[in-house]
Amino acid sequence: MTSTVTERTERARNIVASMRVKQDPVPRPPGPNGLKAMWTMMAGRRAPHEFFGALAARHQPVVHVALGAEHVHILFSPEAIWDVFVTNGRHTRKSLGLQLTRPLLGDGLLTADGATHLRHRRAIQPLFHNKRIEGYIADMTAAADLTSGSWSDGTVIDVAHAMSELTLDVIGRTIFGLNLRAEAQDMAQALNTVLEGFARGIGPLASPLSRVPTAQRRREIQAIEELDAIVGQMIAQRTRDIGDGYVGSDLLTMMLTSTDDAGEASFTAEEVRDEAMTLVLAGHETTALTLTWAWHLLATNPQWRAWLTEEVDALAEPPSTADHLRQLPRTYAVVAESMRLHPPAWIIGRWLDTDLRVAGWDLPRGSVVLASQYAMHRDPRFWSDAHAFRPDRWLTGEGTFDERAPRVPRGVWFPFGFGTRRCIGEHFAWTEAVVLLATLARRWELDVQVPADPPMMSAITLRPDVPMPTVVRSR
Repeated sequence: MTSTVTERTERARNIVASMRVKQDPVPRPPGPNGLKAMWTMMAGRRAPHEFFGALAARHQPVVHVALGAEHVHILFSPEAIWDVFVTNGRHTRKSLGLQLTRPLLGDGLLTADGATHLRHRRAIQPLFHNKRIEGYIADMTAAADLTSGSWSDGTVIDVAHAMSELTLDVIGRTIFGLNLRAEAQDMAQALNTVLEGFARGIGPLASPLSRVPTAQRRREIQAIEELDAIVGQMIAQRTRDIGDGYVGSDLLTMMLTSTDDAGEASFTAEEVRDEAMTLVLAGHETTALTLTWAWHLLATNPQWRAWLTEEVDALAEPPSTADHLRQLPRTYAVVAESMRLHPPAWIIGRWLDTDLRVAGWDLPRGSVVLASQYAMHRDPRFWSDAHAFRPDRWLTGEGTFDERAPRVPRGVWFPFGFGTRRCIGEHFAWTEAVVLLATLARRWELDVQVPADPPMMSAITLRPDVPMPTVVRSR
């Protein structure tokens, strides 16, 4: 038996309450007025990612903002970011912001800390080993071919919806061994409702943990229940398959059949549900957004679209092996530049579990520390033409792709996080994005019909805040 949304919400409230500790008065770094900052974001005058990005202009290593009862410290120094998230990472816990996702994700990899996180990560890691991922490439290509075959010249699609359906198909085929395309529309609608709630999660009445029974809050709970039902059906189907003798190496089979030394189940029903929900949503949402922004950037920069298509046209066949991927440095560069300008994970946070000295400031236990990929990836101190789409910055003089090519300090480029909390699916995400982009770009041009700089929603991920109508043109 797994928990309900209400039970997970109450658990999250208790965790948040335990993290609100009394702090001794100490000198704080300079920063804007907290009440004005909160009002700016709550009233929609500035989206959170824009607000935090604007603070980078102060060029201070640490900026302090008192948001309600929380002392929030935003880091804009690469050295300070590395110090907190890597050197002293063992002295931190997941921040309060991620606790807000527990009604949806439960105690999965994204939210868990300590022994639970380590045990789950070790169990799931084999699904993301390099050799396993190489074996997924053919499935990724097949999913892209299915999407490609559903398009026709001149058709108008919403590219964000199309990429979400495609990446859900991929995660279903590879990690779950299931066909999830039929659930794509229902899942997308429910996820949109939930993420809009997270985007409004500034202030006590807007929080996803709010006790105020507003109509919007009831819609969010219903949406999470719908997602619970979809994941529950996936688990029930695999349980029946195993009962009928099915033997597989997918996530659900692994978790449902794993036993400890005493012969007892290694994972509870609740743990299976939490990891399935985490991977089915986080595993497809981030790559879908990377591809959505990549198509948009290519549509608004036709010279770079031609640069990319020259490469994919040189392939004798669609990418289906690891050797094919080594022939696609420009495609990797387009994916990297898309994540630089529009990082799906736009901010990461930690809660200090001990007093810590950061960039010359003594931050007491209980302080919240944030680092924004959106801000650091666009900071002109470290990037030439920081706001321009320049995928060639990721290529070496020999024309190979290298994440070190831009020569930015460590602590500036971190689309997948840091250290022991670095995204377990990083290599999977790179491979998936490159395979899908290259496969589709060989046959289609996607003309996204929105302005060059569309508004974005700062939820758990950085999503378009407008529809993304796109004309599909045959090449």
